[in-house]
Amino acid sequence: MKAIILCAGQGTRLRPLTLNKPKPLLEIKGKTLLENAILHLRKCGIDEIIIVTGYKHHLFDLLEKKLNFKKVVFENYASTNSAASLKCVQKEITKGTFILNGDLFLTSTFQDSFETQIKWGASQFLAQKILHETPSWGYITDENCKLLDIDINATSGYGDGIAFFDNEQDLEVIKNSLNQCDDNEYWEACILKSMDKINFYVFGLDSLYTEIDSFEDALVSKLITPEEIAKQCADDNEATRLFSVTNINYKIKFLGEEKVIRIPRNNRDAVINTEQEQKITKLLGENITPQAEFYPSNIKLTTFLQVYKPLTREQLNLATLEKLISTIQTLHNFKHKNHPNFSKILLSNEIKTYESLAKIPLLSKQEHKIITQIAKEADLKESVLCHRDLQLPNILYNAQDSTIKLIDFEFAGFCTPIWEFGNLAGELELSKEQIRLILKLVSNLTYKEILQGKLLSSYVWALWSWYYDCIPLGREYLMRLHCTLEELQCVH
Repeated sequence: MKAIILCAGQGTRLRPLTLNKPKPLLEIKGKTLLENAILHLRKCGIDEIIIVTGYKHHLFDLLEKKLNFKKVVFENYASTNSAASLKCVQKEITKGTFILNGDLFLTSTFQDSFETQIKWGASQFLAQKILHETPSWGYITDENCKLLDIDINATSGYGDGIAFFDNEQDLEVIKNSLNQCDDNEYWEACILKSMDKINFYVFGLDSLYTEIDSFEDALVSKLITPEEIAKQCADDNEATRLFSVTNINYKIKFLGEEKVIRIPRNNRDAVINTEQEQKITKLLGENITPQAEFYPSNIKLTTFLQVYKPLTREQLNLATLEKLISTIQTLHNFKHKNHPNFSKILLSNEIKTYESLAKIPLLSKQEHKIITQIAKEADLKESVLCHRDLQLPNILYNAQDSTIKLIDFEFAGFCTPIWEFGNLAGELELSKEQIRLILKLVSNLTYKEILQGKLLSSYVWALWSWYYDCIPLGREYLMRLHCTLEELQCVH
């Protein structure tokens, strides 16, 4: 028996890691995907293993010596798909050959199924249960496990899998069908082309492997931690944890430059639109925020600014506050009327969204009535581009030249500046003197409106805290909310 493992692709959905190394060299639990697969294959008595490489193929050389496999280099990997990769080794497809992709994390179930599920003398797939309703290549079989048809957009049942060809007569048909495939197709397209000529069998298994098509796959399956992702993306396998609440951030060295890698927590998509964040970051340029690159699975790499540090309360004097307000006003110069392709953030809608997520009443009926009315009135104001999360760690200060940059625009969007300045006053715990400076610098803004923005942002962040199970933080926001509500009642 032999196995052919396809490892030629660039693994773009696993960037930025695959900018440094091929996807099969991702480490899971101390072993690369490729090493883990080969160890399982060898335990089943599969000694002859062919690895089809392409992208950064030289990085497989150490494992080739260690694991004693045959390495084949497919040079045309960048402009083709797996059908072309398999064509280049089709002579190696003989009776008793397994074919699998290099991004599979095999489990012990593979060895068990080898002993109990293999149908000797037949062409077959050991198929994986389709998880998370992800559209997959799904098999339709009869009561004897014979393949009848394939649903290329199945969301349940069994699909994809590991092929095992053990019928000599089938091989010629399979190879002819493979040669009919376009080079840009997946190799499995040859199964569709030969189904009417061959009896294929499918044996479904619940936990045969985990396909690591993205970091999200690995995180959801709990096969890898955020720290392990950061270290494997780093040039030197080193990562330093940085402060963050919504995400998990590390400082790493990547392709020779110091970067901050952002790895999202679970349920991030419920409250953050990464596509809009990317558009906003591109709109701003590097004068306001550091350069950032966005990757699949909501991974972000941002240039680490050596001379900038998070602003501290001790540095927040009137001169520094004036610099900060100037930076915020530069941001607010982006008016929604000039950028109508962006959607507005309506505070009344946002409150409803967070209330539905938090699923807990935090206000009395009277308090809720006051806040929703304030939100409706605020939504009538002009919408400008706001950062919307101006806490101290998101404000970077260069003490050498007193310049300021803003980071983490994940909550940013076009909304009323009442939110921006109210949130700023709350997060930075600004004094009345400091608030008066804001009123002096910003036209058409009142003290009452700042308090209203402080009230609205405190309520939304309290709901956010309950949704993410940050209850102590949520209580702080509720205390701020009630203090602001009392102060508002004294302002006319």
